[in-house]
Amino acid sequence: MTPDEFKAALRRLGRTQIGFALEIGVSRRTVHLWAERGPPAYAVYLLTLIERYGVSSTQHSPLQPISADPVSVLSDMYTRAASIGAGPGFVSAVELWLQSHRSDSSGTTK
Repeated sequence: MTPDEFKAALRRLGRTQIGFALEIGVSRRTVHLWAERGPPAYAVYLLTLIERYGVSSTQHSPLQPISADPVSVLSDMYTRAASIGAGPGFVSAVELWLQSHRSDSSGTTK
């Protein structure tokens, strides 16, 4: 995604750069750099999911910070997925993501 496509996607989704940064938990500077150089694949994926599922902008109400404890976050996500019958699918998705993002012995991500 080019920088112009990134900015257009934010506008289309009703997000500002600052609001998007707060929403996904990155610094404002990071999103400003994406607007200058193009976003990484994970940011494009997040924008795609936001658009696909019609997630409304939270810029008009302050966000609650995500728990710093990843186990707590994953547990909450699993509970939500299980409540709609998607628990096994959620586990499979997390396993796939972990496999595709694991580090090799040199510390680089595959």
